[in-house]
Amino acid sequence: MKISTDFAIPLPPQDAYRFLLDLEQVAPCVPGGELGPAAEDGSHPARVTVRLGPMRLVYDGSLWVSERDDAGRRAVLRAKARETGAAGSLEASMTMRVTPNGEGSRVDVLTELELAGRAARMGRGIVDEVARRVVADMASCLEELFAGRGDGAEAPAAAARISGIKLLLRAVAARLRRIGRKGER
Repeated sequence: MKISTDFAIPLPPQDAYRFLLDLEQVAPCVPGGELGPAAEDGSHPARVTVRLGPMRLVYDGSLWVSERDDAGRRAVLRAKARETGAAGSLEASMTMRVTPNGEGSRVDVLTELELAGRAARMGRGIVDEVARRVVADMASCLEELFAGRGDGAEAPAAAARISGIKLLLRAVAARLRRIGRKGER
């Protein structure tokens, strides 16, 4: 499945690009995400925890930068993980491009996501909404970080785990709004 998202950062494009590739600085802004220090090959051990109603999904795996074009401010991040205690898995390729946006930057992210197991059975609409909410929460955290510090020198405290009921309700509400708009045509 492909998920396209974007957000703004109040930094010049080159600074935003450099900051976003410092995965250990960005990790505290990812809801439910934990990232360990880089291994010799540049990959980071990673964990993501998502609660959806009574389900708690925990994925353990790794995250790494697989491609990098510093001049074009484009990078590809890859993630591979297995669901702990279950047969689920995920593989993701996230292509990030940073472009000028007024005095700041716009970050466009195209994620190609393959899910297996319980998360895959939730359906594309729910997964898409959850992914959009995670990116929106991450962008808000980054905006707060830069508004408070200006230079991005210090990452905020770890973001809360992804709230299952709140996130699920938002996703269902957004899905119903889209269905309602289609029905009005």
